[in-house]
Amino acid sequence: MIENNICLLTDSYKVTHHYFYPKGTEKIYSYLESRVGAEFNKTVFYGLQYILKKYLEGQVVTQEKIDEADKLISAHIGEDIFNRKGWEYILDEHDGKLPVEIKAVAEGTPVDVSNVLMSVENTDKKSFWLVNYLESLLLQVWYPSTVATLSAEVRKLANFYLEVTGSSKDNLDFMLHDFGYRGATSTESSMLAGSAHLLSFSGTDTIPALTIPENYYNDSSLYGFSVQATEHSVMTSLGPEGEFEQILNVIDNAKNGILSMVIDSYNYRNFLTEAGSEGTEINEAINKFLSIEGNKVVFRPDSGEPVSTTIDCLNILEEGFGSYLTDKGYKVFDSNIGLLWGDGLDYQKIRDILFAMKSNGWAAENIIFGMGGGIHSSVNRDTQRNAFKCSAQLRDGKWFDIFKNPLDSSKKSKTGRFKLVRQDNSFKTVPIDADGEDYLRTVFMNGEILLEDTYGDIKSRALKYSNFL
Repeated sequence: MIENNICLLTDSYKVTHHYFYPKGTEKIYSYLESRVGAEFNKTVFYGLQYILKKYLEGQVVTQEKIDEADKLISAHIGEDIFNRKGWEYILDEHDGKLPVEIKAVAEGTPVDVSNVLMSVENTDKKSFWLVNYLESLLLQVWYPSTVATLSAEVRKLANFYLEVTGSSKDNLDFMLHDFGYRGATSTESSMLAGSAHLLSFSGTDTIPALTIPENYYNDSSLYGFSVQATEHSVMTSLGPEGEFEQILNVIDNAKNGILSMVIDSYNYRNFLTEAGSEGTEINEAINKFLSIEGNKVVFRPDSGEPVSTTIDCLNILEEGFGSYLTDKGYKVFDSNIGLLWGDGLDYQKIRDILFAMKSNGWAAENIIFGMGGGIHSSVNRDTQRNAFKCSAQLRDGKWFDIFKNPLDSSKKSKTGRFKLVRQDNSFKTVPIDADGEDYLRTVFMNGEILLEDTYGDIKSRALKYSNFL
């Protein structure tokens, strides 16, 4: 079968809608929003340019795709269901380019929930059915947008605790590291989620994400970085009786820079006690490594209850390596010693750990977090309650407002056509003919991408939000 056949990139039931719309329908206007009740009160919009470039740009309709789709839908749903005539019209009259206009807020922009993020409208009255046919594909922007939002909120949280504990912010860009590739649902999803995370942080182990800025966002800069690190296959190589020997082997063979070591293969307390006890071979090896300027050792427990284990590790490290106080009275290690927690984290767990550290007198700069599934697979479309709805239809030359208003009022949709304006330092959705600058920009028209952003510009917008206290 043909890869990325636009005629098939939809939900089954949408294939039947072209003959259900009222007679005289000429235009469909639909929009995307994060509805009331989202987990975070703003959504960082991101990922549309990727979707446009990969799936919608240029001649995406061909006779071969139409024939394939017709055959499949005939078997899948029934004969004479597939809109062959409609697709062949697009092929013949528009050279296979999609006759729609897509407007969207600039990617990287944090928008208050319950506001329009994107609108879609057909530009040829014979292709009115196409707008919501594309919903299934376009709505997938929820995923990178939600990940971008999550990482931005974690950065705000980290920034806050660095501030209140008098910590240095030199390492803020690396306080949340992406460990998610192995837990992603696909390589494509890992690329999107990983690149969304990099809008707020610079630490990642998801190498495929590094290709997104250059391939889809006109930016050849490198935005993600990592360090040398061990895993249990390394640390358990010589068994429990040879653990300390293997620790020495790792330290002796490490390159200069940051070295992250997993410490819970057997007993993290024994590991940290041995590492911090003056006169032991491991302590001497660590101190020798740390004597080289720019070197740092990060200890990573990988099991246990996150909050209590973090505090326990900090206390043991203090016994061995000492600490001093920030100007706000919180304990901090020398900059060449750190702790990394990377198991079972989500936003709430990170918040709990940072709160517990503050409550126990520890500065936030002592810790780095790693999230895998928390970044890539713990979010869903309802995290930010993203929805794509029709709000206006043009029939026989007259616009009609369309909306839903179920008993669950949180799912009430908007009516009419919209602009997104700024009022009192926040966004507001207003009628399309209202006063005010429209922050929805036409990014796609009739198969062509009219406005492109660089990844660097998008990251700058996201950082303005995530750095705000």
